[in-house]
Amino acid sequence: MGYYLALDGGGTKVAAILYDDRFEPVRTCVTGSLRGNTTRRELIERHAAELVEGLGLAGMRIEAVGGVCEDAAVDAMRRVCRIGRDERSDELELGLSAAGLFGDGLLALCGTGSTLFGRLRGRTICAGGYGAAVADEGAGYWIGREAFLAAIRAREGRGEPTALAEAIPRWLGFPDPARFREAIFSIYAVSERSPTASVARCVPLVVKAAAGGDAVAAGILRRAGRLMGEQMRYLIEANGVPDDLPAAVSGSVWRENPLLLDEFLAALRRQSPARPVILPRLEPVMGAVARKYRERTGEFTDETVRMLARRFPAFSYDVSKAKEDRTETGGAL
Repeated sequence: MGYYLALDGGGTKVAAILYDDRFEPVRTCVTGSLRGNTTRRELIERHAAELVEGLGLAGMRIEAVGGVCEDAAVDAMRRVCRIGRDERSDELELGLSAAGLFGDGLLALCGTGSTLFGRLRGRTICAGGYGAAVADEGAGYWIGREAFLAAIRAREGRGEPTALAEAIPRWLGFPDPARFREAIFSIYAVSERSPTASVARCVPLVVKAAAGGDAVAAGILRRAGRLMGEQMRYLIEANGVPDDLPAAVSGSVWRENPLLLDEFLAALRRQSPARPVILPRLEPVMGAVARKYRERTGEFTDETVRMLARRFPAFSYDVSKAKEDRTETGGAL
């Protein structure tokens, strides 16, 4: 029996899937980020150890490691197990493969950070992706930071009233309004994750507030979608991307976030109304599994997607429950 490992390392977490050569799951693990630009060194070491232990890799032989992850993860694995081929690629390939695109295509990646990618006649093109400290407009950290700022402004009486002013401190474990300032500062004292990751993790809170009718939260999500769409339009126009090249979305922030998705699609369609857009059924980490399956079998069909979604339900990707017109594989909208 041969064993393979799929990895997807982001600014908030690392997702890992250990599977066998029958494409059956063996073990999975999700731990904190290993990225040096968002995570302290001691946390990186801790998360790498958690990954190795969670996957039960001690004494194993892994035929190949695929996907995206920092060297710290693979280095930690090599200390306890044998690794054959290092087949790690990049976020573009991982996201396109998860969407069933193994050639050219566009990809809107939106997780803790954001980047607009494309592969055009085999050449990689991109926009955005400058990191949380500079921009990453529309990404999870950007949305979270905007939400924190809106809550602070509302609390200080210099911004629009918003449910976020109460929801964020309560989410941080401080339901007493008098402890608002203490609540905000608490993100710097969390030992298991970085402040950047803590801020990015509040995206579902913003989505929930928007769904409940909060205009400020809804405005943040709509602006995030417009920014992502504008960057994708720039990428298309600057590189002469043809209208029939499909685009896909990738990353946790798209999940069940219809305001973000609708604004992104509206901006994209203003540029090329007929462009096929794919909403994947598989999370990004499954892109490495999908690519290995296609390499081994020479095919990747709708039934393949359904099979992988059944076998790996924890990594089945539901971009937005509000979108009822997507097909099993995502399909063109």
